[in-house]
Amino acid sequence: MMFSRFALSLFAVAALAPTSVSAQTLDQGAQREVVSQLETTLRQNYVYPDRVPALSAELATRVRAEPVESKAFAESLSQGLVKASNDQHFSIAFDPDEVVAARLSKAEGDATTQARRDFEQAANFGFRDARRLDGDIAYIRFDFFADPQYAQDTAVGAMRFAEGAKGIIFDLRYNNGGVLEMAQFLMSYLYPAGKEQEFFDYNYNDSGTRVERGQWSLAAVQGQRSGTVPVVVLTGSTSFSAAEWMAFSLQRLGRATVIGERTAGGAHPVTRVPVNDRFMLQVPIGQIRDPIKGQDFEGVGVIPDLAVPASDALLTAQKFLLQNRADAGDKDAQWSLVPVAFALSGEAINSTDLDAAAGAYEGRTLVRTRTGLAYHWRDHSVLALDPIGEDLFAVQGTDDYRFRVVRKNGVVSSLERVWKSGEKAVYRRLD
Repeated sequence: MMFSRFALSLFAVAALAPTSVSAQTLDQGAQREVVSQLETTLRQNYVYPDRVPALSAELATRVRAEPVESKAFAESLSQGLVKASNDQHFSIAFDPDEVVAARLSKAEGDATTQARRDFEQAANFGFRDARRLDGDIAYIRFDFFADPQYAQDTAVGAMRFAEGAKGIIFDLRYNNGGVLEMAQFLMSYLYPAGKEQEFFDYNYNDSGTRVERGQWSLAAVQGQRSGTVPVVVLTGSTSFSAAEWMAFSLQRLGRATVIGERTAGGAHPVTRVPVNDRFMLQVPIGQIRDPIKGQDFEGVGVIPDLAVPASDALLTAQKFLLQNRADAGDKDAQWSLVPVAFALSGEAINSTDLDAAAGAYEGRTLVRTRTGLAYHWRDHSVLALDPIGEDLFAVQGTDDYRFRVVRKNGVVSSLERVWKSGEKAVYRRLD
């Protein structure tokens, strides 16, 4: 979901009478009252007010003659709104505590509740991984877009991993959206200082007023920018809302290649507003358009440039970023491409070959393990080996060298250490 700070506007409507709703159960009259209040809230906030009658008609069918548990009624209303609108952003929750927190935040001028901020901080503001992959590729995964007002330091820390990289991968395969300003913040790193670049055009309802704005790259960011570095955005079927917008805009602007699966198709900015003292509504309040064609992806999703299963997207992105450099003679890229290509091939190493490779060599030993082989040296250094090709093994913990098992007439005769520089050392088989 997209809690868009620029679009957050909370409305309080009439509360249910104390006698009409019990703590957890709604009779038929109370159900009708919630539907009526919900219709009022929709007219005040929904981006398409002309569609409210159709939504109301669907909601009316959700009223039952018998008492209904409040949370179950909220779930039924959510399903009805999605069914009638085909907009996955709609949801209703029975949550009196959130109603109180939302009204308090509005009174204090905050865009998000304290509970939401506490949750985001505990989850490292959505950032799950930031590291450098072999071949000078920066990899950044985050699973929601937190408000940069509070998450900026964490975001800056993640982007530090991209400084000096020869390629950047943003992993949004599991990202369900959030505050669009975080997308603006991160995307600003992808353009050189002094370049003004529009990312989105948007309009939204704010207290009954239609507001139209554009969102542009920020004039200043902390740390180094990566204005000319190739960028890949990974997507999956669960990439949603703000995650889709980041992928879509960078794709339309020609700044990134999108790899993975078609996204969920939720393009509308939303806010959460109280329906009464007990129910909260998440409602689409506006529209966003890309600055190139003035389009969005609502109900369609973002279509990848390279369509692959989400499970293969990271390896495919690594190959994509390394291949051009390797073809141009970049030795480091050629070296880093080998294990990536092997992983994508789906080939498996024969256990019989692993058994045959185990044994003593000059000054070192290969030991068979449950998962493969381990390299033993001087009775104290042990390094796990990962197969990356036929008789070729990467060494866990270092990318400076690899080992190749050499066979003559089908029999293992030696172990060859191959350095990234191309130098080699050969150790004879002793047993």
